[in-house]
Amino acid sequence: MGPTATLAETGASGQNPAAPLCLMRREPALDKDRSLVGYILRPLWLDDQPHDPGEAIIAQCRRHDVNQVLGFLPHEFTASPGLVDQPFVHMLPHNRALLDIPEGLEVTPELIQSFAGMSRSGLRFTIRADLAAEPAYEPLLPFCRAVRFDPERSSKADIFRQSLPHKQAGRKLHLTALRSQDELNTAVLLGFTQFRGAWPAPTGAAVALSTRQKLLLKLITLIMGDSEIPEIQACLEQDRELVKTLLNMVNTPAFGLPKEVESLNQAIMLLGRRQLQRWIQMLMYTESGRPKGYLSPILVQASARAYLLEQLSLLRHPEQSVRADAAFTTGMLSTMDHLFGGMPMRDLLGQVMVDTPVRQALLERTGPLGPDLRLAVLAFPLVEDTLENPAPLMAELAIDAERLAALIQQAFEWGHTMTQAAQ
Repeated sequence: MGPTATLAETGASGQNPAAPLCLMRREPALDKDRSLVGYILRPLWLDDQPHDPGEAIIAQCRRHDVNQVLGFLPHEFTASPGLVDQPFVHMLPHNRALLDIPEGLEVTPELIQSFAGMSRSGLRFTIRADLAAEPAYEPLLPFCRAVRFDPERSSKADIFRQSLPHKQAGRKLHLTALRSQDELNTAVLLGFTQFRGAWPAPTGAAVALSTRQKLLLKLITLIMGDSEIPEIQACLEQDRELVKTLLNMVNTPAFGLPKEVESLNQAIMLLGRRQLQRWIQMLMYTESGRPKGYLSPILVQASARAYLLEQLSLLRHPEQSVRADAAFTTGMLSTMDHLFGGMPMRDLLGQVMVDTPVRQALLERTGPLGPDLRLAVLAFPLVEDTLENPAPLMAELAIDAERLAALIQQAFEWGHTMTQAAQ
């Protein structure tokens, strides 16, 4: 029996049947080229009671299938007592689960034996560097495959002094709370391979748009305005790589076309204006000059947000397709400021024609689509996105936790499918 079947089909033994429903928040982890290499998976609780995060993640894997919950990228989550004590932990996909040793864990002989057993079964652990330096946690270090350095907890001297021994021991080096270009440059020289936090902003008063970005902004303006299809096609044809990417996206199994589309004209005819607008919104996030295999965190999160907003709209207003389109557009454009080097969203919207509800949601998180976008941002955040209690938003949208959790999971899967097609 494989991991998926075991987690999904095993009975309730070792599992709290009253495990609280929660929402899952996926925070991106990047490599030095800003390619998405994994997630930090955190439960968002819907009440003020203390809960075990690891137990909640196991419950999520049982509820939605572990391979779908973790997708194809590694997920880091807390190795809390509620997770470690469950036999199901051994069934997690070893190459996609990185268990973080939490602060305050009582290191007993029994716990060390438990960690040894999990390590022998292939599970991997990570630990925060300042905890790793404490004698109490030393017995757990042999099980750790990675060490996280937080510049707000470890001084620059600590990072220099401690990173080399960890690297020599074969542990990967991760940096959280990235704050400056100098910090990034130093970490890369020391051998750090994974980063989180606020990436250095572009220097200078203004960000110059590339030729492709200018073309894509023009395309968005054309497709969301009243321009004719020939004008849109002529604009697309200025960039052959964009045309190739569009055809790759259209020919994904997710689109369900009966036969392969071979030409731009054929794609436009088959897609129609509504679907073409969506594909061009996704095309906006394709970036030239990136290394092979580059996975854009901005596109992944935008795609997942767009899908979630559309489904929330259809759930509450099933007959209003125009509203669903506006919801999808809101999600796709919600990370546009990150794409264009931190250019203010207000300045970008000055170049793109959008309806008032979309503008209100993007600029102020208000209007009919504001609460929907705030929920989507909670589940699929980028740097500096505000963390808030999801319960009032859910009450405002009249959606229950189980239904929303399922939609968030579907949005995660859809976003990755579309992003892979766009590479």
